[in-house]
Amino acid sequence: MSKTGFYAERIRPVVVTAILTIICITLVSAFYLSTQDRVKENEGLVLKKAVLYAAGLTVPGSNEEINALYDSRVSEKDGVFTVKDTSGKASAYAFVQAGPGLWGEIDALVAFTADLASFAGVDFISQNETPGLGARITESWFKEQVRGKTPPLTMNPEGTESPAKTEIDAITGASRTSDYALSILNKAGERAASLKGGM
Repeated sequence: MSKTGFYAERIRPVVVTAILTIICITLVSAFYLSTQDRVKENEGLVLKKAVLYAAGLTVPGSNEEINALYDSRVSEKDGVFTVKDTSGKASAYAFVQAGPGLWGEIDALVAFTADLASFAGVDFISQNETPGLGARITESWFKEQVRGKTPPLTMNPEGTESPAKTEIDAITGASRTSDYALSILNKAGERAASLKGGM
């Protein structure tokens, strides 16, 4: 004979659910707290790699080498990263430029040459675009085409031969993401122009 009644039907399920919820929250919280430092370290490493890459430096393979190169060649003030050459002279300036994307915000690390007149490079450090389409903004061919270009930029269809100094190729099938990336790059160009007097 099964036990029925107010406790069995109403109280016991609430108590069991509460206990399971407390156990799950405790486990998730413990995991979060135990990995928090590693997550922050990895986020910092992503940013350091992006600064080095966008400035045109060869990014080393190990985390220790990345940190050493970054520490010896990069300084940061008010959100602007100054990248120095081996003699200690500024060779590039970089900063994070954010803008909307198709499915969420896109964060780009954009670098400019020492005279702040042309792009040294770009790396997309955060994006939620469609894999195989808009997410192709993270591919080397898309990022590398920005180097040496002068803002403001305009967009051509993908595969255009010999684009001009102010043109980059769009991503076929991802016209909206291409437009968003173009907007981010052109806003970065405006910001670079505003920095000219203060650097």
